[in-house]
Formats: sequence, C-alpha cells, structure tokens
Amino acid sequence: MTVLKLNGLTQNKPENYQIDPKYSILVLNLMPTKADTEEQISKLFAELDTPVALTFLYPKSHIWKHGNQAELAYRYATLDSIRQQYFDGLIVTGAPVEKLDFEDVDYWDEFLEIQDWSRSHTVSQLFTCWGAQAALYADFQIPKVNVTRKIFGVYDNQVSNTSLPRNFLMPQSRYSKVETKAVKDVPELQILADNDQTGPFFLEARKYHSIYVMGHPEYKANTLVDEYYRDLNKHQAINKPTNISLTDPIPTYTRWHHSSLNLYHNWLNQIQEEKNNYEQRQLQI
Repeated sequence: MTVLKLNGLTQNKPENYQIDPKYSILVLNLMPTKADTEEQISKLFAELDTPVALTFLYPKSHIWKHGNQAELAYRYATLDSIRQQYFDGLIVTGAPVEKLDFEDVDYWDEFLEIQDWSRSHTVSQLFTCWGAQAALYADFQIPKVNVTRKIFGVYDNQVSNTSLPRNFLMPQSRYSKVETKAVKDVPELQILADNDQTGPFFLEARKYHSIYVMGHPEYKANTLVDEYYRDLNKHQAINKPTNISLTDPIPTYTRWHHSSLNLYHNWLNQIQEEKNNYEQRQLQI
C-alpha cells in the first residue's frame, strides 16, 4: 500500500506524482507533536492494502507553540486553500485542551466551520479523542465531563452486543469523558464500545456518516510510556498507564494495533459503501 502525503496545495505536489490513490483523506492534526502524529497515521494506512493520499490540515486561527509556524503553514493546508476540494474522509485528531470549555479553545469557531464544511465535502468523518468529544458536543450537545484522575492506559470494549469484539482495545490519554446516559439519550448515536473506567469510547452516527473514538488508535508502542515519563519529569501528578508494561509495551501494543488496523480498514470500507450507494442513486436519477 502506498501513502502519499500532500499539503493540499496543487503546486506543491512532487513532480514524480504518479500514484493513483483510491482514497483521499484529509487530516486535521491538532496534536502538539505534529510530525509524530503524521508518522503514526501514515504508518497505519501504509499497513492496509489500499492506496491512500493524506492531506494534512491545521486551523489558521491557532498559533502553534510547539514548532515553527511558518514551516507548518508551508507544509499544511488551511480550509481556505482546500475549500473547493472534495475528500473521501476527514480525520480529526485529539488535542491537549480537554480541560478547557469548548468555547474557550481559540480555534473553536474554525473547528465548527471545518466540521460543517466536511458534511458536504467528505464522505465520512473519523473523530478521535478530544476531536470526538468536540464533535459530539457540536452535533448532539453532549457535554464532556472532566475527571480528576487521568484516563490513561489501554482499555477494552465491555459491550457484547455490537459489531466490535469484546477484545477491541484502545489506548487512552485524557482528562475528560462523556457519560453513557447522555449518549443513550440521543437516538441517532450507537455505542459500539464502552468501559466502566473510561465511559463510551467508540460511537457511531449513521445520520452524519461519523465515527467518534475517545482514544488514540494511531499511537505507537512507546507513546503512552513516553507520555508517562514526560509528565513524571515535569513533576506533574501522573499515574502509571493502565494495562500496559512500562518496560515491555509490545505485547499490549500488538493487540491494540490490531484493533486500530481493524478500525481504519472498516472505515475505508464504509466510505466505499457510501460511494457505491451514491453512484447507484445517480444512476437511478
């Protein structure tokens, strides 16, 4: 499988651009370590068997404090630069702002604009971690609930009557969650994975062709371990990540990585199904 990373600007495509990707995926990357997230998402898609072109997007209303803003503006697209384009899918990453009220996030208005634009310019949307909580709030007014003890580690699905297996795993790193009752009050939403310690962490809204994942399917084997030692070195209050070894995370990573590949694979299949349905409807007109 080939993954071609583009910045969304036609003039910056490489001269040897010969790939004919089956899917075009737009990634709104809100993580502070943007290069790491790019690599993680790219590698996940690279393990699948379908050509994918990735375009990375950033909110221009936010000043990036963890790197070179000018370089980011060169490598990444903005909504203005791709407003007339269409993509098969949109991925929205997490962001380290879960303790803030949504309206206090400096790029909140732009997030809403991008999400609204995506309804008519992408086939399906995959929201992760804070991005999932933000989208659930925007779509269904489901509030996030801040927690005193960080949800940190690897957690499995405890729901047995959904399309996901009980051994579906997801790495988590967040200070907020959504309540099961609040989700169940919304008939358009289906909980596909839940856990007593994390709250619902995989939801789907067929109405919007959207998937909401409270976690980081893109994380590599050492990401949680690195985050733990990062916070420890900053003398921040942090518990060891749950259900993963600090000295040998590979066995657990192998299991959640399988779940992450399953997530991406099924999402691309859903996109293809929606595209086929659209083509069938056009033939009937």
